[in-house]
Amino acid sequence: MKRKIWWSVPGTLPIHTRITLHSQHGPIGRTWLAKQFVLILEEYGENGRLIRAKHCGRHGGGNSIQIRAGEMSMGVLCSGTSARAVGLLFPRFSDEMWDMVVHTISGNATLTGSLLTGSFSTDIVDELKQKGIHLIPDHYRSVRAFCHCSDDQNPCIHIAAAWYFLAEILDEDPWVLFLLHGMTREEVLQRIGGHRDKISQPVPDSNEEQLIIQETGIPDSYDASGFFSCMGSADDVLTPVPQRRINPAMLLGPAPFKLGGKNLAKRIEQLYPVISSYAASLLSRE
Repeated sequence: MKRKIWWSVPGTLPIHTRITLHSQHGPIGRTWLAKQFVLILEEYGENGRLIRAKHCGRHGGGNSIQIRAGEMSMGVLCSGTSARAVGLLFPRFSDEMWDMVVHTISGNATLTGSLLTGSFSTDIVDELKQKGIHLIPDHYRSVRAFCHCSDDQNPCIHIAAAWYFLAEILDEDPWVLFLLHGMTREEVLQRIGGHRDKISQPVPDSNEEQLIIQETGIPDSYDASGFFSCMGSADDVLTPVPQRRINPAMLLGPAPFKLGGKNLAKRIEQLYPVISSYAASLLSRE
């Protein structure tokens, strides 16, 4: 049974009840995302300290966990009743980086679907990584960690224990990964929704629109009822442009979805020469 969320979210009071790691043996992290997050720590940290950090999180515990935009703080108890205050500061994305995140996800139906269902696929992380944006830190030193214990090594056992706690938080709520870079779940979804609305209703440039009208013979206005019947005013009937073929898909503007990395309109465009050829063969038979 999934346990109740036990960490503190923005706007709530710190949790003072001592909690321990959910995993009491073996590796930390159930999901691929949490496992990858743990791997960043364990590729850098000293093995002896990491072993002690797991023991600390499992048998000592932590309290006062808080997660805000760009940071996590908590108290880590390894022995006795006093907790060491630990802080983790994550690199907050710039406005330009957030624009890239929103553009990348909203422009791909698969990534958008994965995000909306809460099943964060590896594709989201990989696509953003190719653009130089790391949802999962690319290196332990990308995160600034603080602890006031006497150990001069970073990570010390308290910092490593906090990292393990955060990995289990990501198991339960992967949206925290966005919050650690500066934006809440609601803010991300709102921006993605706004961007998708914008690209689903493209507004052509006035010059581009006029060019389409000139190339296809589409008048500025016409009676739509006469479009297929070719009845009505002669000025309102569409006439073909001699020796020029126009792809109907290009009149609709870009599609709001992608297929195989290409805009869907571009994919459909490739079908029209085949359709045109087939239609011509049928007409020749008639």
